[in-house]
This record gives sequence, structure tokens and C-alpha cells, in this order.
Amino acid sequence: MSEKPSPLAIISTLGRISNLPTVWTNCLAAWAINSSASERVRAIPEWVDFSSLDLTMLGLLLLGSSLLYMGGCTLNDAFDQKFDARHNPERPIPSGQVSSGFVWAIGTTEMLLGAWVLVSFAYCELIWVGALAFCIILYDAVHKHWAGSVVLMGGCRLLLWACAATAGAHQVVHPLAWIWGGALGCYVVGISMYARGESRKDAEPSRISIIFLFASPLLALAALVHWNNLDPIRVFLANITGLFIGWIVFRSILQMRNGENGAIGKGVSHLLAGICITDAVVASFCMPSMIIPCLCLYPFSLLLQKKFAAT
Repeated sequence: MSEKPSPLAIISTLGRISNLPTVWTNCLAAWAINSSASERVRAIPEWVDFSSLDLTMLGLLLLGSSLLYMGGCTLNDAFDQKFDARHNPERPIPSGQVSSGFVWAIGTTEMLLGAWVLVSFAYCELIWVGALAFCIILYDAVHKHWAGSVVLMGGCRLLLWACAATAGAHQVVHPLAWIWGGALGCYVVGISMYARGESRKDAEPSRISIIFLFASPLLALAALVHWNNLDPIRVFLANITGLFIGWIVFRSILQMRNGENGAIGKGVSHLLAGICITDAVVASFCMPSMIIPCLCLYPFSLLLQKKFAAT
């Protein structure tokens, strides 16, 4: 008989903490690009040094975003408990590790605390924090019943991007921040579309999703063409990080197509960790020194996935 997991382990499993590194890099990249960009899309972002960030504010932003993310993932289990009882009996609720009421209480508390920290201490714009919380709950409620919920999943990441961009009382989300956030949202939509398409053995959604998965390197290529007088260092870093995420996408697609048992889950997990590298692509244009933590958090996310499932 296996030993019952500790409460902390259960909370970590419910909150999918293996994906938290991707939340952290999202916050870093969004804040960086919004701080360096101007109102004009044509203008090259300023080269901002990592040391210019308010580390206290950054810590509060990461804390609030992490709590909100964990709360959404935890409530996902609460909403899906009937489905999990039939298809995923190893999840905490159907396996009897924890009660349904406890999951509802923990998830709600995490979301409320996360929103409070973001608004009251990280000074993110209330409208975007509220929109993010609403989008998370809506996704949790409908994703098992509506195939179009993949758009809501991408919307959650885009709205997280908007929240992080306004941290420190930056009221305006600049156009470039929206564009890069949109590329991130497309990438997340592509992950879900590909997984759904493969699970139904439906080839068409998979083909469409490939375009979404390559959104970040394609946008980086467009930016390099557009800003053809960008300095050599940022050009080199954009190429390297763009090729890296392209390699992750290509490798994951091949893995999900090989037909082996569990291949889709492994491929999706690698794509989720790859969010850290999509953020490194953004950093190459505005805050090159931020590429290092993004690159380090990618293997850290993969390491966490060995203990806590990413999906």
C-alpha cells in the first residue's frame, strides 16, 4: 500500500507547480518589453538592463501570478472531478487523497490571494487582473464541454501578460507588448489544439496548430526583417533563441506523432516548458541579460515535471 502524499505535495500536484517557471518568465518578458517599448510599433525597443527592475516589485508580481495560476489549476480539478473519476482516477479527488470541498476552498483562496497581491502590492491594473481571473474560471468551467475553449487557454496567458506588463502602476500596455503576448497566446492555443487533434486522430487540427506553435520564431524573424538596423548582439540572440524554440516545437511534434503510449503527454509537457524559451526570444530584443534566467528555468520546469504532472 502506497504512502499517502503530504498536504503540501497534494497542493503542489493540484496547482501544477511544474508550470510555474513558465509563469515567471511570462511576467519577466511582459514587464521587460512593456518597459522598453514605445507607442510606435516601428520603433526599436530600448536595451534595458535587468538591474533596472525593481526586485521587490518583481517578487510580488511573481508571487501573485503564481498564486493565481495555482488557484486556476486547482479549481480545474474541482470542476473536472466527475470526468477524472472515469478517465483519470489517479488525480487527488477521485483517488481519495483529498476531499472535493478542500480543493474548492484551496483553489478559491489561492485565486483571491493572487489577485489581491497583484492589485494591492504589485500595482497591476485591476481591469486586467479581473479579466484574467474571469477567463481562468470560465476555462475551468467549459473546457471539457467546448472545443473552442483552447482560445480561452491562450487568452489566459495573454491576460497574464497584460497584468505583468502593467506591474508597478504602468497603466498602458504598449502595442509591442500586445503583439508578443498574442504570439505567446497562439503558442499556447497550438499546444492544446495539437493535443486534441492527435487524441481524436484528426489530422487537420494538428496541421493548423503547427502554425500557432511556430508563432514566436516567425514573429522574431519578422521583427529582424522589420528592424534591419538592430545591433548585432540582439540579432544573434534573437536568432539563437528563435532556433531553440523552433527545435523544441519540431522535436515535440515528432514525438507526439510517433504513436507510442504516452507520447502526446510527453510532447505537450516539453512544449509547455518551451514557453520559457518563447519568453527568451522576447528578451533578446529588449533585455538580453534576462535570457539567462529564461534558459535556466526551461530545464527546471522539465525537472519539476518528473515529480508533478504538467497537465
